[in-house]
Amino acid sequence: MGASQTRAANKYQDLTEKTGFSAEQIKNLHTRFQQLSGNEETISRESLENISALSNNPIRKQIIEAFFDKRNQHQNEVGTFQEISFEQFLMVMSHFQPPTLKTTEEEKEAMRKEKLR
Repeated sequence: MGASQTRAANKYQDLTEKTGFSAEQIKNLHTRFQQLSGNEETISRESLENISALSNNPIRKQIIEAFFDKRNQHQNEVGTFQEISFEQFLMVMSHFQPPTLKTTEEEKEAMRKEKLR
């Protein structure tokens, strides 16, 4: 395995621990992020506004804004970002992930409260 593959594997492991996504899910989400961002390091609101699957969603604006709200990045800040990185994109996506079968009731309650926040 080359050095760049090792770095990618380590990065995916770090993101797996932070988000709860599997390495395969992260890889797939990274591919989608690259498509949406035009292979850039960051993504803007405009890129998300161009997602056709969101065009008829009545809460489209709120969904998009959730990605750029600093409160959804596990930071104790308010305000918004102009652009977000892949890791920030994943952090918001992790809020939509359902609990696993191994998740305890206490963990489910904590997740529910975090999502409501």
